[in-house]
Amino acid sequence: GGGGGGGGGGDSVKAFDLLLSESFGKVLSGSKGLGAPEVEKMVAALKDALDAQRAMLVVASQNKKPSPGDMQKALQPTASALEKIETLKDRRSKFFNHLSMLAEGAACLQWVCMEEKPGAYLADVIPGSEMYGNKILMEFKGKDEAHTGFAKAYKAFLVDLQAYVKANHMTCLTWNASGGTNYTPAAGGGAASGGAPPPPGPP
Repeated sequence: GGGGGGGGGGDSVKAFDLLLSESFGKVLSGSKGLGAPEVEKMVAALKDALDAQRAMLVVASQNKKPSPGDMQKALQPTASALEKIETLKDRRSKFFNHLSMLAEGAACLQWVCMEEKPGAYLADVIPGSEMYGNKILMEFKGKDEAHTGFAKAYKAFLVDLQAYVKANHMTCLTWNASGGTNYTPAAGGGAASGGAPPPPGPP
């Protein structure tokens, strides 16, 4: 269907919420049954990154396309969350394949930076994550379904993310042509982020 400007992009945010609750929800719940605290920690960090990306999608749905400087402002929370994921990749962990699969896949969230064809960017990135996912499948096949199920759920999430981007942001991140110019995402995109409440906005 043609990208009619109705609803100010709210539909793309709703579709992203569905992706988080359904597809990423399986990754989140699957991470808890692995007996791998470091994997759980990275999945929680990835959840933070997805919450930051959701906040950015809300910004995009309400505002017109920004200058490069303002784009950096909008991207900053997602970028910080992705950096944190990288720091959790511990080479000494016996679950290094799990951590690598998650971290490689997290790079998919950079699709919002692509000036054209973000779906093609995702098609390039997903196999890097899948390579580690396949190692997990080989290691645990027939031994521990929790681990193989987790690897499959993560691959399915990345494929669903790619489908979401193709459906809602075919050529690049969709902005609201008749929107405003407030490019600072709301703090703590999701509940349960912990920490202090965000400072009050300008009067």
